[in-house]
Amino acid sequence: MRLSQLSVLCIVLLLAGCSVTRLQKAGNTAPEEFYLKTNFEIYKGIVALDMTRDGTPGKYLFDTGADLSLIQRDTVIGRQSKYSGASKRKMRLGRERVASLAIGNIEFKKTRALNGDMVGLKEQIPNFGGLIGQPVIQKANWLINYPEKILEMSSYGLSDSTFTEIKIERRNGNNPYTYLTFNGKSYRVVIDLGSSSMLNLPDDSEFAKEVTKAIDLFDHTRDRYTLGGLQNITEKIGVIPEITLGDFELEDVKVNINTSSQPRIGSRFFEQFLVCIDNSEGGRYLLKRADPNEPRPTVGGD
Repeated sequence: MRLSQLSVLCIVLLLAGCSVTRLQKAGNTAPEEFYLKTNFEIYKGIVALDMTRDGTPGKYLFDTGADLSLIQRDTVIGRQSKYSGASKRKMRLGRERVASLAIGNIEFKKTRALNGDMVGLKEQIPNFGGLIGQPVIQKANWLINYPEKILEMSSYGLSDSTFTEIKIERRNGNNPYTYLTFNGKSYRVVIDLGSSSMLNLPDDSEFAKEVTKAIDLFDHTRDRYTLGGLQNITEKIGVIPEITLGDFELEDVKVNINTSSQPRIGSRFFEQFLVCIDNSEGGRYLLKRADPNEPRPTVGGD
């Protein structure tokens, strides 16, 4: 099956709240102060970074919705348990401490991860290494320029006065939640950059019910990957004329309504944005619309 036929949804790893917070904080960076600017590739709408794990190169998907990183291993190692994913299915995974995950000359050392054999996904991404989740993401500041496919990563702030901060709440293992306004009502959604959807809604949610009343929806059958492998699903799809995120109004937002764990906005929601994740100040999210006619002010340093 070609990658174009595969929808990669976030793998949300559900653990006990106190346990996952402790695991996310484990580890450190080397050096402590750093800056990196690099290009990235897109696979099914998701940022993929070239990284090395203990010296072995691979491609890793950038997944803000993953409580822990997830290492691709043909054989599961470590203490094993079953974990739930975005589709509410479960998969047996192992738990491990990763000695080194590096991008360029920057190492994330002794971070915590799960591991398993992601059949159906590993075949679609060349040299697939896994997902980087909150244990790595929380240890740096990130600036993702989606239109230009450029990523900056630093130990210090990467935003400037041209960016606008959006409201963020932290729940369920420190994952980032924000609010969308649709037809005058506000709905909580998780920011899940590991999801290829623009807007994905559980079919039993209040948000989905309001959308169903307001727009025309059509049946759509496709394959998607979540924990447990490929799954053929039939869902409802449509286009929302206008939706608001903080100070930003977005038009023609594509929505998928299916069986899933919670409402989420995925990477395609931000295709025309620069997204700054500022972990130096409590995990703020700041946005700026990309303007191809206006060069972005230089931030950070080489």
